[in-house]
Amino acid sequence: MTEESPSIVHDVSVAAAVGRRALPNRLCTAFTQSTGAQRAALSWLPRLEHWQLLHATDEPALQAEAAQFTRADGPSVSAALGMQPVFVPDLRDYPCRTGPPLSEELPGTRRVLALPLHDRHKPVGVLCLYYTERTDVTPEHITHAQRAASLALDALLRWRPVHDAGTGCRRPVWTTSTRAARWERIHQAADYVAARQECAVAEGLAWLQEVSARDGVSLLDVADTVLQPSLAHHDDESEGMSGHDRARGSAA
Repeated sequence: MTEESPSIVHDVSVAAAVGRRALPNRLCTAFTQSTGAQRAALSWLPRLEHWQLLHATDEPALQAEAAQFTRADGPSVSAALGMQPVFVPDLRDYPCRTGPPLSEELPGTRRVLALPLHDRHKPVGVLCLYYTERTDVTPEHITHAQRAASLALDALLRWRPVHDAGTGCRRPVWTTSTRAARWERIHQAADYVAARQECAVAEGLAWLQEVSARDGVSLLDVADTVLQPSLAHHDDESEGMSGHDRARGSAA
């Protein structure tokens, strides 16, 4: 973080004022320059089950965001769903419920700060900052960064109708389209579990992750089993009892 951390609010305000079509790009640039982060990615959730990557400062940032939404786990996902900032001082210590350590998919990243974008208690996106160099990030810095994120959201909400109409804004969706579809299926399964168990969607997602880790089944397979019980029944008849069947039975 820079010493004059409150300047991030000013820098983001300026970026929002002059952003126009390049708003996501300008916002990511303003955040990285003001916080000392080396990379940033801005993800949008027009609906919680639909993930769109609006901008990434470079390919590693894009891949980092895609990796998190693919596995439905990571600072970006936790911040977006929990609507609270998530700071990871050492990515090597981040507890992953499924798959290999997140640090393996984000090589070179030391620290992560994910800032949620939410409107009226509804998640609408997340801005994630990636630090490849050691940088001090204090609670005060995080407070200023989250305040700036609120300003960024106001600008994005005004910009969104233009974005939806198609402005030619450079968005590397080609790299993430398949992973976005996976996130949609995982989220639909979490929503189904939440409805059956009368709990929050985030808790439904946590349950899917627990089943995946416990049974050694990919999170996507667990989600598909929940969404397609008839397929799981067919698999059970041909292959015998499996983690797929236990997941289906628990959800029911």
